[in-house]
Amino acid sequence: MTAPLSAQSSAQSNASILQMEWNNFKDPSEITSYRYRIQSNGDIVVDWTDAGLKDMCSNEHLKLTSGETYTAEIQAVNGGGFASSVVKSSLIVASEPPALTGVLYRISSF
Repeated sequence: MTAPLSAQSSAQSNASILQMEWNNFKDPSEITSYRYRIQSNGDIVVDWTDAGLKDMCSNEHLKLTSGETYTAEIQAVNGGGFASSVVKSSLIVASEPPALTGVLYRISSF
């Protein structure tokens, strides 16, 4: 089974929700469900969770840390109970506002 995981962006500011979307998993036998997990720096944030037959899901009420990279992994499971290879995508959470430097920039028209 193979499929791409679509990532809307590689950074997000929301530190409490992670939305995943995937498509084009293919298997000679019927796919009966999808599952996902979320990791950060090798630590499991959300362990394997059944997503049913949906091709997208949101995990809300997370406590994601600004500046950390999170990786969503997706697998398809077929009727025989066999799981596909992991397909994954990563993003960085950037929920902190940019630091003010005190440097004044003048923008002029040409």
